[in-house]
Amino acid sequence: MPCMKFADIPGHKALIQNLVHSVDSGHVAHAQLFAGTEGGVALMLALAYGQYLNCENPTDGDSCGRCLACIKIQKFIHPDFHYCFPFAKTKLVDDAESINAYLPLFRIFMAEMPFGTMGNWAEKAEFENRTPIINIKAVRETMQGLHLKAYEAKYKVQLIWLPETLRNEGANAFLKLLEEPPPFTVFLLVSTSPELLLATVISRTQRITVPKLDDFELAAYLEKTFEIEGKKALAIAALSDGKIPDALNLLNEKDDDYHNLFMDWQRSCFKNDVPKLLQHTESFQVLGKELQKSYLRYSLSKLRNAMALNAGAFESVHLQEAESNDLLRFGKVFSFALIQLLMEEIETAYFHIDRNASAKMVFLDMSLKMAQGYATLKK
Repeated sequence: MPCMKFADIPGHKALIQNLVHSVDSGHVAHAQLFAGTEGGVALMLALAYGQYLNCENPTDGDSCGRCLACIKIQKFIHPDFHYCFPFAKTKLVDDAESINAYLPLFRIFMAEMPFGTMGNWAEKAEFENRTPIINIKAVRETMQGLHLKAYEAKYKVQLIWLPETLRNEGANAFLKLLEEPPPFTVFLLVSTSPELLLATVISRTQRITVPKLDDFELAAYLEKTFEIEGKKALAIAALSDGKIPDALNLLNEKDDDYHNLFMDWQRSCFKNDVPKLLQHTESFQVLGKELQKSYLRYSLSKLRNAMALNAGAFESVHLQEAESNDLLRFGKVFSFALIQLLMEEIETAYFHIDRNASAKMVFLDMSLKMAQGYATLKK
């Protein structure tokens, strides 16, 4: 059973205190926008907040986790806790038009990855290359449920995950729901791209900014949850940029797998070893989209660390000793201009991979441009 108590969420203690105070003082806004980062804890916070709202025995600023309401919410079966989320056609669901048909699959996803991304959800649901959205039918189904009287809780809670995926007709219908909310109904919007929301939707919500986890908060979470050694947890956190799914990918890798792969790839670029680069391309292609993106983010973190080491900022780099030594040795050919070029190429590749471009073409093109960069910009 997933944990949905504030105590289980890493970091953000001051933010959690503010959320608790809003409930305890009776100042609960009817629509709240949890504006977070991809792979962060915004969804976890919204779930914990929704549970605290309807907990029968709240204690010391947190839900009890044991009352009937908490148990039902933790199982995602509470009749007064509703979910709205993006979806697309998949062979795993018979009725591709109704959001209710996707709910069992979404419950499993939330239980396994309450910090998951759109990419994780698309991979779990096997949407393939289809773009998940919240369609007008999903909004109408949501509206029907909310206009019913609450079954057993004080508040009806409507959680909307990634409301930026609402299409125009659905967004306008949802706006009307926000303007005329049913009594004792709380909307919890969880967004990683709030700038894509309609301005009129944003204006009707209370914004709660959820910053990404810093390295120490993420490391503490990894230590506590997965019982790993502190130095290793900090090294993983430093390469994950506050993204829990990336940290778990690194945690599940054998020691130094990503690091050795990155170093071998960059040596091949430095030598302009085209046959070896073709091998790297084939290896990259067989990874799933989310692992491809994770590896590119990891590579960006490596280059940021290389830049910090080049500048002598050793105290800001939290890596295993062997990894730091490799980057220091490689730093003999890294100029700041070269690092900037490599990072720009990776960011461009990430953009195209995220939009379902051919991984093989993207990775090979990126690698060849990097090889050219090494030839012209190395020290």
